[in-house]
Amino acid sequence: MKSKVLSIVLLIHLGFASAQEFQIDASYNYLYSKQWDKAIQTYNVSRPWLTEKQPLLIHGFNSSLSYIFNSVEAVNHGINLSYTFVRSSAANDNIENNLYLHFLSVGYLFHYQRNEKLRGIYTDLIVSAKLSGLYRTINGEPFVYSETYSNAFGIGGDIRLKLGYYIPLKNTMYLSPFISSACTPYLYSPNSEAVINQTKGLTSNPWTALLTNQIGLTFHLK
Repeated sequence: MKSKVLSIVLLIHLGFASAQEFQIDASYNYLYSKQWDKAIQTYNVSRPWLTEKQPLLIHGFNSSLSYIFNSVEAVNHGINLSYTFVRSSAANDNIENNLYLHFLSVGYLFHYQRNEKLRGIYTDLIVSAKLSGLYRTINGEPFVYSETYSNAFGIGGDIRLKLGYYIPLKNTMYLSPFISSACTPYLYSPNSEAVINQTKGLTSNPWTALLTNQIGLTFHLK
């Protein structure tokens, strides 16, 4: 038992020793998807009796964790894990319709901060594999389509560029406001239209492109 504990402690110690920086992000996330917007708009048009239209899947929250390896180079390398949640909700007479969209991304990070003229500014370039899950509930219960629970899973990849500014806090701790933009040129999610509008192939392709913008804060431990 003692040997296992010592091994875990040693691994943690080696992780901190080899890391140059840890980053924890929290941000507002803005999402644009032409295909999903079209499916939601079709849902609204085909149900003119709705007093409250279904909002587009736009506003959400993102949180991510980055681990940057120790290096003497101007460009450092690391890994990034990111989670995004987006919700669309509409309440009408006797029906409350909710869409829940989740993203999980795992990526490789390029971190640059050596710039004497722009001291404190850094940039991150992140290339990620991306997974998505879209779910729908009606009056709090999972929506059933074709006698099965309605959900849509997707897979794709994205590239993100992040720009931030270090503000020293104490010792090795920093805080940085940041902005970032990302593009997912191809996300394969063939059941998304069925979840949103109970149709398939009527208004949307089985894939979509995504554009996202974020603004938030990063906590750094160097």
